[in-house]
Amino acid sequence: MTNRVKLLLLWILLALPMVMAGLLIGWMVVGMVKELMIIAAIVFAVILVLACCFYFLSDKLLLRWYHAKEVQDKNSLLHEIVHRLAAKVGIPVPKVFIVESAMPNAFVTGRNAEHASIVVTNALLDLLDNEELEAVLAHELAHVKYGDTLIGTIVAVLSGALTALATFAFWCSIFTGFGQEDDPAPNLIKFFVTALVAPVAALIIQLMVSRSREYGADEQSVRILRKPDTLISTLEKLELKLNSDTYEVNPSHVHLFFMNPLHGDEFTVMDFRLPTYHLLFRSHPPTHNRVNALRALQTEQRRP
Repeated sequence: MTNRVKLLLLWILLALPMVMAGLLIGWMVVGMVKELMIIAAIVFAVILVLACCFYFLSDKLLLRWYHAKEVQDKNSLLHEIVHRLAAKVGIPVPKVFIVESAMPNAFVTGRNAEHASIVVTNALLDLLDNEELEAVLAHELAHVKYGDTLIGTIVAVLSGALTALATFAFWCSIFTGFGQEDDPAPNLIKFFVTALVAPVAALIIQLMVSRSREYGADEQSVRILRKPDTLISTLEKLELKLNSDTYEVNPSHVHLFFMNPLHGDEFTVMDFRLPTYHLLFRSHPPTHNRVNALRALQTEQRRP
């Protein structure tokens, strides 16, 4: 299924309930065909406006979400690596951003190759050497080349807005007198809202984002750099680091990242163990599967 077809299905999935609800309300309240057509036209116009906003603004919203700062120095090492790899991949040089985060990771965003942005965290720059950093960036630029960024970006903003409702409910409960951050009531309210929105957000991600794209980007990274061992060691190093700590990240954005930072599928409130729904948002293959695929590719390349 192509990305354009996936995008069309996404908007149909979103528009159909709204159109049906509008027609039902119009039939119940008005009961006239002419008014029903007007209501359907209004709903369609709203969907069209939203689609345009998501198409043109989703990447900007994500960059603001993470307080990403553009790298202005064209002579910096990071910009030099991205410029060189973009030439090898055969795409326009994307804008380069850095995010202040303890989580070592990277992602790309943008509606197409001409409007792409690549984002790395400062923790990733501190953890990896130059060759390992190249392997990660080549992987991300492969996503740009094969048009994965549009679907990933729109899905991240849409699903991210849904899952953010749980945090919004948490703070609203605190400000309206349900207790403090460590009290059980706000956390139970957050869990209740999460139980409502997380399955919907996860369903959108699972329908629109394929795990196979990670294997493809890994393979392209190796073909670009001819260094499968480097990418393998990078995956193993990041797996160890990401599993050693817990990071605050919207689970609906995980499919964007080079590696999944989520782990721990439950938390405790009033001695009750409640699920965090992280399992629903796993959009990456297990790291050992990615490593095994790279080792198989390495063996294939060594054959005469």
